[in-house]
Amino acid sequence: MIRHLYLVGAMGSGKTSVGRLVAQRLQLPFYDLDQQIEQATGETIANLFAQQGEQAFRELECEMLTQTIFVPRSVIATGGGVVLNERNRRLMRHRGWVIYLRASPETLWRRLQHTTDRPLLRTESPYETLLAIAQQREPLYQEADWVIETDALRPEEVADAIVRAFKPTPDAPLIISVLPNQPHEYPVQVAPGVMTSAVQAIRQRTQPTRVAILTHPKLRGYADPLLAGFTQNGVPAHLITLPSGERVKSLRAAERLYAQLLEAGCDRSSLLVIVGGGVLGDLGGFVAATYMRGIPYVQIPTTLLAQVDSSVGGKVAVDLPQGKNLVGAFHQPLMTLVDPETLRTLPLRHWRNGFAEMLKYGAALQVGLWRRLQTMLGQGVLGARRVRKAPDYWTLPIARCISLKAQVVSDDERDLSGRRALLNFGHTVGHAIEAALGYQDWLHGEAIAAGMVAEAEIGRTLGVTPPEVADELRETIAQAGLPTRLPAGVDADTLLTHMRHDKKRAGDSLSIVLLEAIGNARLIPNIPTEAIREALTRCATS
Repeated sequence: MIRHLYLVGAMGSGKTSVGRLVAQRLQLPFYDLDQQIEQATGETIANLFAQQGEQAFRELECEMLTQTIFVPRSVIATGGGVVLNERNRRLMRHRGWVIYLRASPETLWRRLQHTTDRPLLRTESPYETLLAIAQQREPLYQEADWVIETDALRPEEVADAIVRAFKPTPDAPLIISVLPNQPHEYPVQVAPGVMTSAVQAIRQRTQPTRVAILTHPKLRGYADPLLAGFTQNGVPAHLITLPSGERVKSLRAAERLYAQLLEAGCDRSSLLVIVGGGVLGDLGGFVAATYMRGIPYVQIPTTLLAQVDSSVGGKVAVDLPQGKNLVGAFHQPLMTLVDPETLRTLPLRHWRNGFAEMLKYGAALQVGLWRRLQTMLGQGVLGARRVRKAPDYWTLPIARCISLKAQVVSDDERDLSGRRALLNFGHTVGHAIEAALGYQDWLHGEAIAAGMVAEAEIGRTLGVTPPEVADELRETIAQAGLPTRLPAGVDADTLLTHMRHDKKRAGDSLSIVLLEAIGNARLIPNIPTEAIREALTRCATS
């Protein structure tokens, strides 16, 4: 069970002062780990370092952190070096959420240069020492569940940001900016219940002449209140429904939607609101990108897969018989509203479907997220027969995936530098699996799960992916109840045929995202066909 809120960060990052403010706002007890050590020993931290040395202090720190298991739900400010011990990092993940208060070395030095109670800075060159410590610990701090950049924020503003991350509400959602300071910048608002204020949030961003709401018949319970809300505010609104399933993501379906938008009187000042999963988001976004040369649209994803991945980033497309997403565009939404409450009706298989994409983010981009997801599996949040659907378990990991995608998209909006290609780990093989199955039988996340295992095997064959990394990936995917082998009846040559339609292909050679370590992936060009065939054969169902 998630109990505590742990604040981590370098000395001088404001963990104690901000932690007190957060505890007051959340009406929780506050504990400062260093102060607890001083009270327990009767010595200052500086004296403990001087008398016993850093190693003895770290053992005492670990012991004191372990004791937080037994205290009531609290806000806990840790010492700057608590992350050095892997056991401490694991304990904090198991007992609570971990938030990193990140400050630049320049900011830290400005706050610390006149202090005398920091034993690690008692050197001939304290600024260089501080810089070295910050660089050493940065990857460990980044394993936190959430990172807050504090340089430009007052303590009260940092506290606000922490509360929004820890306990977002429709009135104060967690906001993630995609493409900040760029022409197509937009917000993703994340909070349980944010659907209830969707009309208000949308009207704060735009004043459309007309609204079309695209959804599935089974999601009318979410779409009808939007329809009524816009109508009551004097905005003509029209409801369009489509059946679910990958096969609807076609040029023929897009043509039917164009006709319905015309019939509804939608012009270039109209707005398309998409309420549904990834297929509907891709199709609706493609229609928005091309109808009258482009109209604004809003994404309201209602599946875990869409919330963590497809609703963010502006890649919109339809499929061709030869492969997925072969006709598309880059068209950023006006905003995206993510409400974890909408996931409560999902069957277990669709939770796993989205969890596969979450695992992709951790494996390819962020080891801390990977460890968090492993912790969730170990705690039975996603179990063999059931899922704990309470938003408390899911909101922050969902937001972390969105944040990671937002960073990548902001660096490489149109997939030109190769940075955005990292989001396709598992997808070269995964998309080929889907095409080979005719987009039936397996869900997207199931194909991506087997694709990640296969691409890790390709990496193992080429000496890029260490064997222990490939093994850990496969074991974790299996623990999540996802497939680790290719579908029965689908052989390597069939997949290779479909992989030649992959968008990352250059000429006749394939480029595939391969793992160098958990949290570290790289796009590798010109991969030999025989290496791919060998790895795929090893992944075949026996």
